[in-house]
Amino acid sequence: MRSTVMYWSAVVRRVAPAAGLVALVVGGAMLAVLLVGDGAPVASALGQSTLAGLICGVAFLLVVPVPDTVAAARTASHYGLPLEPAAARLPAVRRVVADTPGITAFQLADSALHTITKAQTPVVAEVLELGHGKVSLICGTPYGPQVQVSIDIAVTDGRAVAVITCRPTTSWKRLDGGASWAIAGALEHHVRAALPER
Repeated sequence: MRSTVMYWSAVVRRVAPAAGLVALVVGGAMLAVLLVGDGAPVASALGQSTLAGLICGVAFLLVVPVPDTVAAARTASHYGLPLEPAAARLPAVRRVVADTPGITAFQLADSALHTITKAQTPVVAEVLELGHGKVSLICGTPYGPQVQVSIDIAVTDGRAVAVITCRPTTSWKRLDGGASWAIAGALEHHVRAALPER
């Protein structure tokens, strides 16, 4: 329960600027209508528009985080992860480091893709790219949007560094119910298995 509340508060902090913008736009629009349309006195119009803006901003702040928190809790449970405030951050980034002498970045990328598709969790909806040290995927989640995954592997002096970046496929999304975070956590485990220390 405590982790859910902490996640919810992280989401509230994330949506606070948007809630402030909603309050400003609604308050400004109402002020214009009251002053220009109704010819109301300035003091009265300011009071009413400020109150309307505050109500809309607070409503936005209360309504948006709740369904996202519910989705994040379900997603975390599905993947067997404890929900964390970090799940609200986008993009979700994980890093794996391993000693892999004599192996190329392409071989490691191919091994990572093979391990991920064989595991079937998360579900790979589409493979976008497999190249020299690069894997791009679209992964599906049961309770959130599809997630775009980028795995970049660099090999230097027999040491591999894999950076896993997950974000919603919809670029304007700022919340995804913890889907990117959960998939990044699952993929970190698979990529670590694909880059065993030799």
